Amino acid sequence: MLELNSGVTTKVEAIASHGLGPDADAAAPIMISDSEADLFIDALKEHRLAGAAVVCLIDGGISASSEVANRIVSLHDDEMGRTMRSEIMALRVSGTLTDAGVEHRLLQGAALAHTVYSDPAARSFRIVDVLIPSRSMYRAVDLLVAEGATRAKPELRAGYDQRFADSVTLRLNGRQIVLHRVFCPGPFGVWMKPNDLFVLRGVLDIANVDIPILDATDNLLHGCYYLALAQIEPALTNVRDVALLAGTTENLGFDAGRFDQTVDRWRGRAVIRRAVRIVERRLGFALPSELSWYGKASVEKADLAAMEPYLVERERGRIDALAPATFRALSMSDRAAYALAVGLPDGTEPVSRIKEIFKRR
Repeated sequence: MLELNSGVTTKVEAIASHGLGPDADAAAPIMISDSEADLFIDALKEHRLAGAAVVCLIDGGISASSEVANRIVSLHDDEMGRTMRSEIMALRVSGTLTDAGVEHRLLQGAALAHTVYSDPAARSFRIVDVLIPSRSMYRAVDLLVAEGATRAKPELRAGYDQRFADSVTLRLNGRQIVLHRVFCPGPFGVWMKPNDLFVLRGVLDIANVDIPILDATDNLLHGCYYLALAQIEPALTNVRDVALLAGTTENLGFDAGRFDQTVDRWRGRAVIRRAVRIVERRLGFALPSELSWYGKASVEKADLAAMEPYLVERERGRIDALAPATFRALSMSDRAAYALAVGLPDGTEPVSRIKEIFKRR
């Protein structure tokens, strides 16, 4: 993450919370001086908040010179160019899957920009994230590869992607497409019941095309899981996502009872607690009561221990820590196949295989 001084950090957090919370209308304008403009623009890039900054600028929530204002608008123009290309790809991917009868749900930025944001231009995104049922993962990959997509990494062993992988990443025409089987890697991904997410659905209309998305309850679940587990210090746009999802639940048909039941079924209380605490710490206000109580909820020691690998700072160290945690979360019948795939993937030459066995022992 970008190293920022405390003043710029506070101002970027204020932009992330613009229009949210009980005191939204009483907030004083955010002063951006020319001397801190470079750091401020870099922070907007880092936290993907150019859209929120433009909205804030239009609302009179930012006080800055015309030069700084122009830089904010230019950054937003650049981000919207990339977002439009990703949105076109999202339409293409969804159309391909729909035509082939593959059930799916569009996730993340593409879905949120058109549902919880008052203007889609306020939420940029670059990656096309799609949730796929485990049974359909290979079919979805084959369909996109047939259109010219390439995999970022080969499958570790036959059957791994459909059984253990949290996602498969592909690239098509310069756009990144991530096909998700579950919300996250590691134990909290193992404990999910992903079929729950295909019982109900929402529908998103982009260019008069209906695209399936998660319903309001599942969308908030996904936002919390992503916020809590994807990074130690997540981008503020993802913090804002959860705040907006929580704030619009009444209008979008949120079911608090089903949310709580799913969290319990998935052993996800530690995840939601961390997500709620991040929102309240970074944006400075409490979420609606249906969520805020999770911030003080008790959590089993085993679930707190399961959270630890997600909080390892280095990405490589995090991946290494999640592998044994995943192994422990799996059923006894799945452990041997998982260990073989992760420890000795296909294509490993014999001498390296022997060395790997001894190293892992």
